[in-house]
Amino acid sequence: MSNLYQVKLERLAKQKQRLDDLTADYQAISDDISSKISSVDRQRLERDLKQCEKEMERVAEVCDRLEAELQKFQSKVDETQTLIDLLSPIQFEVVIKIYRNCLAEGRARSIPDTVEALVQQLTDLPKDLLVRFVGLLIREPIEQKDALKAWAIQQGMSLPEAEVRTAEICLMIKVKTRGNPSLGYLVEAAIAQDPDPWDSTIEAIKTPISIPFAPDPKRAPGYAQEDLPQILDQLLATCGSHYQIPLSDLVIQWFLPIELMSLPLEHWQIQIGRIQKQCNGLRCKAVIVRSSDRQYYLSASGDWKKYWMRLLDCRESRCAQTLEALDPIKGRTTINWIKTQLVGCKFVEHHELQKQERLWDALLGQGLPVALWMRQSKGDAEKAKKVMQSVTKCSIAELPDSLARHRQKALSHDCETDRLEAASLCLLLDNPFRPFPTIDYQSA
Repeated sequence: MSNLYQVKLERLAKQKQRLDDLTADYQAISDDISSKISSVDRQRLERDLKQCEKEMERVAEVCDRLEAELQKFQSKVDETQTLIDLLSPIQFEVVIKIYRNCLAEGRARSIPDTVEALVQQLTDLPKDLLVRFVGLLIREPIEQKDALKAWAIQQGMSLPEAEVRTAEICLMIKVKTRGNPSLGYLVEAAIAQDPDPWDSTIEAIKTPISIPFAPDPKRAPGYAQEDLPQILDQLLATCGSHYQIPLSDLVIQWFLPIELMSLPLEHWQIQIGRIQKQCNGLRCKAVIVRSSDRQYYLSASGDWKKYWMRLLDCRESRCAQTLEALDPIKGRTTINWIKTQLVGCKFVEHHELQKQERLWDALLGQGLPVALWMRQSKGDAEKAKKVMQSVTKCSIAELPDSLARHRQKALSHDCETDRLEAASLCLLLDNPFRPFPTIDYQSA
């Protein structure tokens, strides 16, 4: 029990003794009144009796309040012990992972080394964070789910409804360098149905689809960079007409070489009607960048998988905790991976193409799985920083949706110049467990 509990317990004992003494005094005064004949003595004793009665009522109220507080405290102790009993059989690493995800942004806390100490810290957190802790924990594959739910209901907690995961439908487009820009790029495509993008143990169902038109014979089998918007347009038409996939459900994943990482992919227009064209980033669920150069970074493939698994553990954490701010313009290009919640980075790209490529070479060499960056813009730097801050006010798992909402708003501008400035953010989200079907990441 805590010191406060002991203090209250001792105070209650003293107040009860005081009440017993007052009760005895009250009885003695009552007896004296009945034995006194003098009216003066009777009046004095009656005044003493009323004063004693008033003091008895006050002390009784104090006793009632202290007993209620002690009962509430004891109830909390029982609830805490129940939570300890529920958490004890669960792997401690799992409990710690969920606990880290619930820490308030920017608040440093020591990580407890026992379940008892962890539960004590949990009870010190605001109730909404405790609700979040339990809500996240019951999503884990543990036997105590139902018991934890029942415990939460007894505490009056309203747990969020469990997410109903639907398969993610992706159009995967791989653009692979041929070593010389004059030879163009090899382009392949596939449709993937992913039951759960955050589950590394399952495999997406992938269906290769052919590129709708042949390349220029001068470059064949390579396509020119300028062919990519047309390839996208026709692939999306195939997704709609042949596979009946709604654009609003489709995630486009571009596997790109480092020299093409900052293409304005989401701005490319697709034919919507006989006359109407729209930016694909406005119509599609999300546009994600991935790397087609991973075969050049085999030494870092273990780091890539390690940091992706870290992402899975921290996906409910805020972007501010998981993405390190880099500054390629000042030469700051290394992520401090020692920080256990970092899974990637965010930055404004360098205006020189060669230095952009060097940055990506450095980042992929670190095993980077996630990056949010802003294309070099001639606009207001402070405004650009605020845009990035706005998009990253979410968990790392929610970042693709947050960026998609920002893009859809930004791409609604009528003026192309305004669109380019407003929608200049790109997202690399490169899952090593979801490779392009024809890419073998294990061999060069």
